[in-house]
Amino acid sequence: ADDPHTETFAAGAKSKISYFSLKHSVKSGCFCAEELIYSAKNYEVHEIMPAAAILIPGLHNVENYMAAYAACSEYITDSAFRKVAKSFAGVPHRIELIREKDGVKFYNDSIASSPTRTIAGLRCFTKVKPILIAGGHDKHIPFEDLGTEIVQRVKALYLTGETAQRIKTPVLNTPGYNRLTLPIYIIDDFKQAVIAAAEAATEDDVVILSPACSSFDKFKNFMERGNTFREIVLGLE
Repeated sequence: ADDPHTETFAAGAKSKISYFSLKHSVKSGCFCAEELIYSAKNYEVHEIMPAAAILIPGLHNVENYMAAYAACSEYITDSAFRKVAKSFAGVPHRIELIREKDGVKFYNDSIASSPTRTIAGLRCFTKVKPILIAGGHDKHIPFEDLGTEIVQRVKALYLTGETAQRIKTPVLNTPGYNRLTLPIYIIDDFKQAVIAAAEAATEDDVVILSPACSSFDKFKNFMERGNTFREIVLGLE
């Protein structure tokens, strides 16, 4: 319902219409207000769950869940919806929650083999600045936009692989960069980079592998890279 073209399509639809919205209430469907997700049926509203209880991060995932609820509300129970939303950790290698240890959440976003994918991943975390592990095979693409995003959204940066210095330079050149509030570490060994990031994390932190590069400097593909990250994280004591 937040798309300006929606009403045009709805006017021509012959089937039952349900909406979902992050911005306002709807007649029938699902909407989010003050960080709570609600169901609506002919303007009769009831609360389903807090948006923050959805396990996978990002407003786009809140929208995805609301769209699913709006489409399937007559065939599912609220309790079943809540159970899935609170337990589904995501598709492998795509902002996949691997583990929570000592209050630290570890996410595998190995599919992010370009700066734009990493930027999208970082924007999922609106209430915490992640500790980012990035770097990999050099595809000779610019990292200036990523540098800006890192300065705005990242708590600490761990770089590994061929592109480590190429990512570091635009971060250093971004206006507002402060080495005291955003430390940068270059660690060539992938396992040691992950371990160092994990050791630096404290309660309520997020550690995310979102490389912004392809994997071919050290791995066969992004899946092998993500699986290696998973093994390291699950092996942390």
